[in-house]
Amino acid sequence: MATTTIAELRHDHEMIDILARRLSGLLESDATPVELSTALDHLLNCVAEHLAREDTTIYTLAMSAQPGISRTKVDQVREDFERLKANWQDYLLFWTPEQIAADRQGFADASRAMLPRLRNRVKLEESLLVAAALQGELTHPTAH
Repeated sequence: MATTTIAELRHDHEMIDILARRLSGLLESDATPVELSTALDHLLNCVAEHLAREDTTIYTLAMSAQPGISRTKVDQVREDFERLKANWQDYLLFWTPEQIAADRQGFADASRAMLPRLRNRVKLEESLLVAAALQGELTHPTAH
């Protein structure tokens, strides 16, 4: 069992936000489909690595970081996350480099819908990590 620190998870969040902003910026430029595909690939790899570490950690932190938070609220957060994760997977499966090249505008529209959701999720998780850090949760063991 490996140990993932709050600092590592926060670094992941920072990188996801940077890469999502980078892709958003490219959408508003004259970036080529190849540039868009490369930026998406960087983002998806960062998200995948992060999820491998964080998936089980964030809910334990949610319960410990916010005393009095209801189990129902944590379950709702988990359900929202699972829905976003499924939508993210669908987005990634559909928007291949070939599909981006064939429909740049469709990719831009889909990305403008998806990227804010991803960034909002990172903000939510970041707030949980900050709360846990302030309570002295320095590490949380996770299997990966």
